[in-house]
Amino acid sequence: MKKILLTVAIASGALFTAKAQDVSFGVKGGLNIAKLTNVDHSKVRPSVYIGGLVNIAFNEYLSIQPELLYSGQGDKYDVNNVTVTDKVNYINLPVMMQYRIVPEFYLEAGGQLGLLVASKTKMGNVTLDVKDQTSSADFGLGFGVGYQFPIGLGIGARYMFGLTNTYKDNSGTFNGTNAKNSVAQIGVFYNFGKAFSHKPAKKHHK
Repeated sequence: MKKILLTVAIASGALFTAKAQDVSFGVKGGLNIAKLTNVDHSKVRPSVYIGGLVNIAFNEYLSIQPELLYSGQGDKYDVNNVTVTDKVNYINLPVMMQYRIVPEFYLEAGGQLGLLVASKTKMGNVTLDVKDQTSSADFGLGFGVGYQFPIGLGIGARYMFGLTNTYKDNSGTFNGTNAKNSVAQIGVFYNFGKAFSHKPAKKHHK
């Protein structure tokens, strides 16, 4: 059901694209504050995200923004006074619907597909490659806010929460096989297009 809802959201975004009035491109990056839910004594793992975006505006208020991001995720926890770090990294493809309350400020919400790049668990001085025991895809939902200056530079904050288990059901070596991704992001972006060009054209009266 979760996958169906996400698929419908992405398909709807593709349909809306056909009616877009303005398309612009940009780059973004910032800080991830990540952890895994349903893991005993889980602590956050700071990391980074970086990538590009396409903003597709339908009018001065509403737009859809697909992105392609490299994202460092995972968590930390202690076992017998030894710190364990789960490093789970993805190529994420979020598709966010954005609504501009004013030209500079927007709210956003949408879905995300994450494709696993690497998964390692570090226990003290020992690092294990656990990619085979980690789910190859991660589906999630999220919401956020942002502020864009007229020059195209902006700041944004977003929270994404996973809907699927990070690790496979048979990976009983982990501290909670029902672990799911939870990531708070804060960062900057730059839109190479005109920042506030999403206004309908004025009608000329004869």
